[in-house]
Amino acid sequence: MWEAVLVILLPTIAPGLALLRILDASADIFRKALLCFPLGLLALYGISGLLFVSQWWSVTNLTVLILFVNAFSIAFLFRKVHVERSTYTQWQKMEAAIHGIVLSETEPEIEQEVAAQQWFQANRNPILQIAAGCFCLLTLVPILMFDRPFGVDWIGFSTLASNVGDTGSFDVQSPNSGIWTYPPAFPTVLAWVTQLTGAPIEQAILILGHLSLFAILLGIWGSMDRLGAGGSSVLAMGSSFALFAKVFDSGYPTVASQLGLIVGLLIVLRPIQHSLRYHIIAFVFLSVCAVLIHPTGAIYLAALLLASILNRERLSDDEKAQRKPIFLTSIIIISSMFVIALIFFAPRMLSEPVFAEYGWQGGKPMLMYNGPLMVLAGISVYIGRKSQEIRLLSTWFMSLWLLSFVHLIEGLANIQVLSLLSYTLYSMALHAYHVPLAIVVGLLASRSTSFTTVDDDSSWFGLEMDPFIRPIYSTVFLVVLMIGAIMSVGLLVNLSNHDELHAVTQGDMELREYLETHPPDKFVYTENIHWGHSYAFESEIKTSSIPTLGLLTLEDSIQAKATSALRIDDVQTLRQLNIGYAISSPIGTAALILGPSPYWSMEQSYQGARYWKLWDEPSPSRVFSNAALNSTECGEKKGCTLELDPWRNHRFYDPLDRGEQRIILQQKGIYAWEDVVNEAEFVGMYNVCITYEQIGDFESYEIIANTQPFTFEKKAGWNHQCVNVQLNQTLDISFELNDDGTSWINPLGFSGRSSEIVDSTGLRIHHIELKRGIDAKA
Repeated sequence: MWEAVLVILLPTIAPGLALLRILDASADIFRKALLCFPLGLLALYGISGLLFVSQWWSVTNLTVLILFVNAFSIAFLFRKVHVERSTYTQWQKMEAAIHGIVLSETEPEIEQEVAAQQWFQANRNPILQIAAGCFCLLTLVPILMFDRPFGVDWIGFSTLASNVGDTGSFDVQSPNSGIWTYPPAFPTVLAWVTQLTGAPIEQAILILGHLSLFAILLGIWGSMDRLGAGGSSVLAMGSSFALFAKVFDSGYPTVASQLGLIVGLLIVLRPIQHSLRYHIIAFVFLSVCAVLIHPTGAIYLAALLLASILNRERLSDDEKAQRKPIFLTSIIIISSMFVIALIFFAPRMLSEPVFAEYGWQGGKPMLMYNGPLMVLAGISVYIGRKSQEIRLLSTWFMSLWLLSFVHLIEGLANIQVLSLLSYTLYSMALHAYHVPLAIVVGLLASRSTSFTTVDDDSSWFGLEMDPFIRPIYSTVFLVVLMIGAIMSVGLLVNLSNHDELHAVTQGDMELREYLETHPPDKFVYTENIHWGHSYAFESEIKTSSIPTLGLLTLEDSIQAKATSALRIDDVQTLRQLNIGYAISSPIGTAALILGPSPYWSMEQSYQGARYWKLWDEPSPSRVFSNAALNSTECGEKKGCTLELDPWRNHRFYDPLDRGEQRIILQQKGIYAWEDVVNEAEFVGMYNVCITYEQIGDFESYEIIANTQPFTFEKKAGWNHQCVNVQLNQTLDISFELNDDGTSWINPLGFSGRSSEIVDSTGLRIHHIELKRGIDAKA
C-alpha cells in the first residue's frame, strides 16, 4: 500500500512547487506545503493524459517524462532572483519583496500585497489550522480501513486502467471489439501506479481516489489561505456530505477534476496586477489538465471564469485594463471547451435524448446533500452582500445552478450538446455546489480576512480595515463547521463494519486470485453487471461482458448471444462462441441458472463466488436445486420485514420470482419457515446452502436446517454457508436472533438504492440451495 502512496506523492512535489512559484510567489513554507501536492497531482494527471492523447503513452514513456519534468522543476526552483538585473517578472518582484530583497524596480501594489500576506500569515489561528489538518488527514482513514472501494464506478475505471496498462489503448479486447471514449488522465495514472508497484488494482484506485480528495482539501486550504480563510474553508467542506458521498460512490475522476478549481481560485481570487503572462500560461496548462481528468471539473472551472467575466462590469476602467489578459484567456478556454464538445463528443449523442437519471439536480438532491451548508452559505451571502468576493462566488454558484435546468427537459432529443451536458452532469448535486458554498462560508467564518467592498476603488486587502464580520459571528460559524466536519468523518468510519455495501464480495476477490494463477483456456461467461465486470481486471481472463463507461462504441459483442444460450442450455452456441467456463457471484443470479443445469459443473467456490465448467454431455450429479423463503410468511412474524433489495436495479433476470424485496430479520426472536422444500425426490443426504447478507457486525444469531445447525465464522457482508442435512421430502429453515439489531446511517439511503437512511443491523435473506451428496463446498 505504502509503495502506491509514495509513487503518487513523490513525483508531484517538485512540479507543484514550481507551479506555485509562478501562481503564488507570496506563499510561505506553510502554504507551499499545502499547495504543492494539489498542483503537482493535477499536473501529473495532465501529463499522463496528454501523453495518451498523443498516442505515446506507455508506463516507460510516462516514467521518463515524469523524471524529466521533475528535473526541470528542480532546476527552476533553484533559479534565484538576481538583484543586478534591470527587468523582472511580476512573480519575481513578489518573491523578492516577500523575502526582503530590494530591487531596482518596485511597485506600491506589490508592497501592499506583501504587507497584507505577511499580516495574514502572522495571524493564522493555530487551533483552527490544527483542526483543519486533522480533518484533511481523516479523509485518508478509508485507505487504512478498507481493501477496496465502495460504489460501482471504480470497477469500470479499473477495467479501463487494466486495459490501457496491457495495450496502451482504450480498445475493447477479445472476445468483444470496440472502443471506450473517456477522459484518459485518471485511468492512465491508475494503470501507471499499478504497473510500477504491483499493487492490486482495487487497492490502487482506492488510494488514488482518496489522495485526490485529500489534495482538493489541501488545495482549498492553501488557495483560501491566500485570503486569510484557509482553515475555515476546509472545515466548511465538512458541513456537506456531497463531495464525500461522491467519493464513497467511487466517482473518483469527477472528484479529481475539482483540482482545476484550485487553480481558478488562485487566478480569479487574487490581486489584479498579477494576472499576467506567466500566470496565464500556467493557468491554461492546468485547465487542460482538468479537462483531461473529467469534463465536470472543466465545466465548473468555466463557470467560475464566466462569473469573473460577468462581475467585470463592477470594476473600474483601470481594473478592467489590468484584468484584460485573464478575461481574454477565460473566454478562450470556455470557447475551446465548447468547440471540443461540439465537434468530438456531441455527434456521438445523436440518438440520445436529454437524460436525468436522478432527477433535477438543482432541486431536492441539491438540498439533501448540501442542506446545512446552504443554510450557512445563505447567511454568509446576506452578511457579505456588499463585498466583491462574495458577489463573484454567488454568481458562480448561480451559474452552476442554472446548468442543472438541463435535467428539467428530460427526453428532449436532437440537441446533442444538451444531451451530452445532461449525461455529464447527471449527479451534479454531489459535486457542483460543494466547493463554492464552502468557500463562501469559509470566508465569512474567518476572523483574519478582509474584503473589497463594492464601492471601493481598487484595494484588495486593507490592513487598517476591521474584520468584515464581528468575532461572535466567526466563533458561531467555526463551532458549527467543526461539528459538521467531525460528523462527516464519523459516518465514513462507521462503514468499516458494512462489507455488504461493496459491489464485489470477498469471495469474488478470492476467485479472481485463483484465476490469475489458473487462467482459463477458453472465454469465460460473466454477468453484464459490476460483479461480472470485475473479473476483466486480469488480461488472462477473457470475459464475455464489459463495463459501459463513458461513450462505449461496440463493433461486436458476444454477451447477448451467450446469455440467451446459457438460459436454454444451448451448448452448441456456447461452443461456437468459444465459451468454456462461467463465473457467478453471490450478488448475481447466474448461479441460479448454472446450478440447475446438468451441463455445468462447479469447479471452485469461494464464499459463494463460483467457477463453472461447461460439458458437452449432461449429468444429473451436477444439478443444484434452488428455493426461496416464502415472503408472505414474513409479514406474520414480528421483527421480520420486507425491504427493497439494494441491488434490485442491477439484476435483469429472476429465476425464483422473488421480486424486488428481500426478507430482513432485525429483532430478537426465532423465525421459522416450514416446508421450504416439500417434494418426494428430496430424500437422503443433501448439502444445503443458504445465501444471505449479514448487515454490519451483527453476529448474535444461529441458522438451523431441520435440526442441523450451521457452523461457520460470522462476518459482515455476503455469506454462502452450507451444511449436510438428512432430508425426508421436507426442509425446514429457522433463524434464531439473540439480540436486536443496532441503528446505523446507511449511505445508500441518500442515493435511493436503499429504502432506509437510518437502518438497522441484521440479516437479509436471499435463497436456499440443495445438492444431493455430502460435498459441503461453500
